[in-house]
Amino acid sequence: MYYEFRFYAVAPGRLSDEMALVRNVAVDPAPDLPAGEEGSLWDRYEVPRPVGSWITLTGRDCPGFLYIVPWESLDQRDASLPRFWTDPLWAKRRAELTGGHTLVNSIQTLIFSPLPQALALRDKPSPLPFGGVHELRIYDLLTGDQPEAQRVLAEVDLPAAQSLGAQILGFFGMVLGSDRPRLAALLAWPDLDTQLRAAEALDSHPAVTAQREDEYARAGRFIFDRLDQYLLEPMEWNSPRPNLGARA
Repeated sequence: MYYEFRFYAVAPGRLSDEMALVRNVAVDPAPDLPAGEEGSLWDRYEVPRPVGSWITLTGRDCPGFLYIVPWESLDQRDASLPRFWTDPLWAKRRAELTGGHTLVNSIQTLIFSPLPQALALRDKPSPLPFGGVHELRIYDLLTGDQPEAQRVLAEVDLPAAQSLGAQILGFFGMVLGSDRPRLAALLAWPDLDTQLRAAEALDSHPAVTAQREDEYARAGRFIFDRLDQYLLEPMEWNSPRPNLGARA
């Protein structure tokens, strides 16, 4: 299984148009398709529907929009997306919704795979979507540190976040993208106040501080070289399910 994270740096004043475009082609029915199909335009080309869509509240390239597409394989992705992109109906809809003006300034695509350690962090399956405020953390690592970094996040940092109110939606290793190796964790918080309090409390959490002290004592540095952090607002029409819909 692979998860494609698609970040859109949206042109000023065009955020609502970008969200409408993604919803229109990926989620909403497309009755104007030949034979009056009830599925979305993506369904027509076997592009999986996004497992979540968010506005980026903080982070690089704001205003921004993020959605995540699940793929069974990279071959599936390579077979489905080009057929969708060349569909005249897609070009027509895009032209209608963009009005001939710039919609996005840039697109960044990162592909991750779920890590085995994610199983121990999963919540019980539920049909209910997660609201609140979500947080995406992308960790930059030095080459060779990934196995230990996976262990540290799965056994120390992410359980500490859970103890402060977070639910873990996913834990991933990067497959394709810049600055590899990188890990990512997607967290759900009940509200912004909880996230802000937890952000401060994590720095002084006993398990976390003990782990950082051990890292520095052994290697003279910390295992996480740099962190990209995004606060996200989930969209009601495509809010993620626990574990991004995967079975626990």
